[in-house]
Amino acid sequence: MTDTLTQLVAKLQSLLLDDGTRFTTATCTAAIRQALKEFNLAAPIHAADLVTAELGIKEYELPDITAMQIIDILRQGQDTYAENHTPLAFDAYFEDGRPFFRLHVAEAAGNILIARYTTPHTVYGLDSATDSTLSAIFDAILLDGAAWQACIIRAAGRIETINLNSDVPDPWQDIAEKFHFAFTVGLLTASRQKPPHLPDFRSWNDEWVGQY
Repeated sequence: MTDTLTQLVAKLQSLLLDDGTRFTTATCTAAIRQALKEFNLAAPIHAADLVTAELGIKEYELPDITAMQIIDILRQGQDTYAENHTPLAFDAYFEDGRPFFRLHVAEAAGNILIARYTTPHTVYGLDSATDSTLSAIFDAILLDGAAWQACIIRAAGRIETINLNSDVPDPWQDIAEKFHFAFTVGLLTASRQKPPHLPDFRSWNDEWVGQY
């Protein structure tokens, strides 16, 4: 079951054995936002959009303006099952905050282009998001990251509040490191999800590719 912001805040407070006194809703929200940023940088959603080619046109704007990176552009297969796609040479870039790609060679009018890209996960209720996209296991990983960030926030707050004892923030920093380790391990697993892939015959591919 995918959690909303309200549910994640409650679970984060429970994870930190708090009733909302030390870790307020505002603090937890800030921590979840920071953890989600780290999650999206390491393990974003792999998505795809279909774009219809126009005669003589090389440059296209990706329909999804939330795209973080354009991974691949393919010509949709024209076989019976439309699955024998052809990788196309392209350049990807952003202009005015919007994602674009430019084909090296214009496609015939009516050809369907498959644009594969990454886009961030969202949490319902966080920064006006209307959908939660993380699975239950990823919610648990996100909570480790949010606990890490919340403990850092708590440590920072205690440095100025009780500045006569420089050791006061240390326990929170120690706890933060433990949650950080758990979050890092979880992100490593989450980031192993690979997007759809076709062999790229435009390059020299063998068992040594990427090793040097």
